[in-house]
Amino acid sequence: MKYILLMRHAKSDWKLAGLTDHQRPLNKRGVRDAPLMGAAIKKRGIIPELILVSDAKRTQETWSLLSPLFEEAQIKFDTELYLASSEIILAKLQEVNHLIDTVLLLAHNPGITEAFLSLANININDIPTSGVCCIRLHTDDFKNTIKCKKELVYFTYPADL
Repeated sequence: MKYILLMRHAKSDWKLAGLTDHQRPLNKRGVRDAPLMGAAIKKRGIIPELILVSDAKRTQETWSLLSPLFEEAQIKFDTELYLASSEIILAKLQEVNHLIDTVLLLAHNPGITEAFLSLANININDIPTSGVCCIRLHTDDFKNTIKCKKELVYFTYPADL
């Protein structure tokens, strides 16, 4: 693996009574922002081959809005990514086949922000909804990321566009 893209799901709707957190859909802003962020990813030219997605409704809807831009990517929904800690996120990345050059992991905070901090060693308070960070690994062996050189390629979010 050469690139890791970490993305937080688009903005979700808190106004619908009777839904569990897992069932919350996107709100209008989320529906607007997700394809914009997909276009921003594509424009930068680091295209995911594999996309790992939490099975929550808001992450699935975010992926649905991104999917037309990344039709060649393999997609894998994972129940363990729902509200996953940074340790689980990093473990999921370690499981990725070494022949995959670029993976996008779409999940939730605080795990996404903490995984970003762990990988990029850059402290930010909170990756906003639809926020994407791209990290380049200077190794093909993700299991050695602790020791390998890493660099932030970009960090962007809807208000930044």
